Amino acid sequence: MPRRPFIFRNLGLKLLALAIALGVWFALSGQRRERISERSYRIPLSLVNIPAKTIVASPLPGAIDVRVRGPFTALRQLEPEKLEAVIDLLSSRPGEKIYRLAPEDINVPPEIEVIALSPSEVRVVLDEVAERLLPVVPALSGEVAPGSQVVDVTVDPSIARVVGPASALSRMSGIGTEPISLANRSATFTATTTVLPDAPGVRVREGQIVNVTVRIGPAPTTTPGSEAGAPVR
Repeated sequence: MPRRPFIFRNLGLKLLALAIALGVWFALSGQRRERISERSYRIPLSLVNIPAKTIVASPLPGAIDVRVRGPFTALRQLEPEKLEAVIDLLSSRPGEKIYRLAPEDINVPPEIEVIALSPSEVRVVLDEVAERLLPVVPALSGEVAPGSQVVDVTVDPSIARVVGPASALSRMSGIGTEPISLANRSATFTATTTVLPDAPGVRVREGQIVNVTVRIGPAPTTTPGSEAGAPVR
């Protein structure tokens, strides 16, 4: 029986290998032929692995602007709501440090390239967590009605328990509230308001809602011939 030529030996396997090679070639050449596009997104910034008993004491950017580049189909299938910039604080210590964002800090698919980030660096201050009791100082706005004056202001509860960065709490002598309007008030009133920390990282643990009572009475009057500004008795 004559021997088959070498080219016809294992013909089925050779045809299968050829089909696979052609499929890969078409796929790769299709990607090369597909137009390359660029898009910009505004994505959130996440801090991970914050050390125990520490807190971020510095303001952070609300979002990061990122520009990406890649095949049109890949960009069209990208889900922007799943993108984020990540800073890993593992092994960080209390103090200030500048973290530089790199393309690998953005969770994009392999076929997409990050070509620009803004801001490209973020200042992070870590501080130890502390807790204090602080007096509540109500914020009053506006003027009472003519002929009236504020006689007294009381707060219940008068003390709030706050937690936050140790350095920030050490500088605080009291904690304010949302403003309470006195505009055209002529009688005593009570208003419910919220305690409002104004330092980054500080939050109220107890006593966040308070009742503020503002006692209003008649203003002193003067009579002709009396000394200017002297009240009538």
